[in-house]
Amino acid sequence: MDSLNLYAVTSVAVVLALFVAPLVALLASYNPVDCISAALQDLVLAVPLGRSPVEVVQRGGLTVAIFRWPDLGPLLNSLLLPLVVASVSTLVGLTYTLLVYLYRVPRLLATLPLLAYLPIPFVKVLALQRVLDPDLGLVNRVLRFFGLAVRVEGLAAVALYQALTFFPFSYSILLSYASVLPREFTEGAYSLGSPPRVAATRVLIPLLRPATYTSLALTYVLSLEDLETPIIFEWYPDVRGLLSYRAYVHFISEVYVGFSTRAVGYALIVLAVSLAVFATSARYLVAVYRSFGAVMVRPPGVYRSRASPGVAPVLAVLTAFLALSLLPTLLALASAVVDPLTLRVTPSLHLLLDPTRVRSILNTVAYTALSLMLSLAVALPLAYKSSRVSRAQRAIEALAVLPLSVPGVAVAYSYVETFGSLPLSPFNSPWLYLVASYSLRRLPYVYVALRSTLSSIPRDYEEAAQVAGARPLRALLTTVAPIALLTSTYSLSLASVTIATEVSTSVTIGGLGPTQGWGSTAPLVYTIYRDVTAAGTALVGVYSVSVLVAVLASVLVVRLAVALIAKCFG
Repeated sequence: MDSLNLYAVTSVAVVLALFVAPLVALLASYNPVDCISAALQDLVLAVPLGRSPVEVVQRGGLTVAIFRWPDLGPLLNSLLLPLVVASVSTLVGLTYTLLVYLYRVPRLLATLPLLAYLPIPFVKVLALQRVLDPDLGLVNRVLRFFGLAVRVEGLAAVALYQALTFFPFSYSILLSYASVLPREFTEGAYSLGSPPRVAATRVLIPLLRPATYTSLALTYVLSLEDLETPIIFEWYPDVRGLLSYRAYVHFISEVYVGFSTRAVGYALIVLAVSLAVFATSARYLVAVYRSFGAVMVRPPGVYRSRASPGVAPVLAVLTAFLALSLLPTLLALASAVVDPLTLRVTPSLHLLLDPTRVRSILNTVAYTALSLMLSLAVALPLAYKSSRVSRAQRAIEALAVLPLSVPGVAVAYSYVETFGSLPLSPFNSPWLYLVASYSLRRLPYVYVALRSTLSSIPRDYEEAAQVAGARPLRALLTTVAPIALLTSTYSLSLASVTIATEVSTSVTIGGLGPTQGWGSTAPLVYTIYRDVTAAGTALVGVYSVSVLVAVLASVLVVRLAVALIAKCFG
């Protein structure tokens, strides 16, 4: 076995040892049947609230419309809410993709959805909560002039926020896949006299079916494992019944005394559902994920028609939906400077200098850089082997994108159960397991970025190096890898943003070590989570500035590290 194959085998072993093996050990430590049975029994005992989904009442001289989720019990709520969110996000994303792909719309409308997906943990949910506040919210301040008010409660608020947040993700998947489709299909429909509407229904929608299935699967898993939104709306009983929230609460309360079968059961149900959804779309997911981000460098090249009057209503609805999805992000960014409700300069920015917050920002930057370097080291040989049409290509791709299907709360349970008794355990070295979980859970992003770049690099480079006497591994590291790293800098920067703002493992594993003062090992997301649960929206300006500082610093450090690595190897 040559050194390059040994490097690839080592990368596979790292993924298996740090990601797959802990999950298997968790299943071996507990009887999965007993755990799931205990969790299901507890879920069955929960009585649905039985309230009307839509209610109109008179309060204080106002006509108030109250919107709620039709409560069907914790289990059905947990399974159906992601389905509704995934369906809405994908449907809107597909319609928006067809509009951008086929019609001449302002480029700003094509790129703004990407801004809406900017992750600012907890702050965006708080911003939406303040917008919909029944007394001081911006929406109700306007409606009050007309004698109206609106309330969105419980799981309905969770579904609204998730749909607004995940729509840009669905849109980016669908548009990226559309941008790599052969343009001859659409142009052929045009040459036969088909208008854009017919080209969309007869040609594009069938061709986009793999991306549609992938979008449904990924947004379903993202909604199922989401902890950020339930934590903000946790005072509603139906929100506290969500499987992910129950698994998180049991983790926090039982991590130091040993997990009960019921607690593990919640995590296993979430894991089983995620894997099942992943399995149904696995044959599409890898192919679609290869195109992810392609639209950044290759915008759609087909002829685009002028928008006809019949398209105007659709464009208006989509623009309104885009405005709603942008609102939490814009308010979160604005809150870094002013209070969105009072329009006064945020008075608490001096709290940024608090030792705990400064240390958590530094921790986040360090964890992000270390995690991305580990992801690069693991993904490079896998992406190279896959891009060079290895016999094990399908297996490599399946292993590389597998972390997409594993919820963070399940990873937290597996790490504590598997490594909790070691000298370097999650209790005394949580940063080590945060780095491992961050790097492996974001491995698909790094793998796809490197694979897309490596596929476009001619083999002549490494063949020339091998002719000059370099072994395969040296040829990879000194010729191909520097080009791939420099070309993928933008994609790697996006990956670093997702690492710095990861929530699930940050609020579980991140809180196992010291969390106060200069000795804190907690990431910034955990510090924000702790402040939110204690102070609510009082420090929202501090949260926004902290996240922006941490994200910008992480991106800068990552770009510098990638450039230095590429220069050293080159």
